[in-house]
This record gives sequence, structure tokens and C-alpha cells, in this order.
Amino acid sequence: MYDPQNRETGQGDLKPDWKDFIALVIAAYSILLPPLLMIIGAAVLVLVVLFVVF
Repeated sequence: MYDPQNRETGQGDLKPDWKDFIALVIAAYSILLPPLLMIIGAAVLVLVVLFVVF
């Protein structure tokens, strides 16, 4: 973790590692997946209703 008291001189800013990338991917999926599933579910429901009616 970032601790300003233990920061060595000459060292640049901390760079994200693979765990930060995985956390970003999981957060993006948790935000984007429910609306996507609702859109797909609505499309399937419309297709089923059209198939049953016609």
C-alpha cells in the first residue's frame, strides 16, 4: 500500500498492478451486466410473444 512516510526518494508514482486491473474489470462487469441482461431478456420476451401470437 501507499505509505508516504516510507516513500523512497527518486521513486515515481505507484503504478497499478494486475490486481487493480482485475478489480476494474469486475467493477465494470457489475455495472454493465445487469442492464445488458435486461435488454437481452426484453428482446427474448418480445420474440417469444411474437412467436406465440403469429
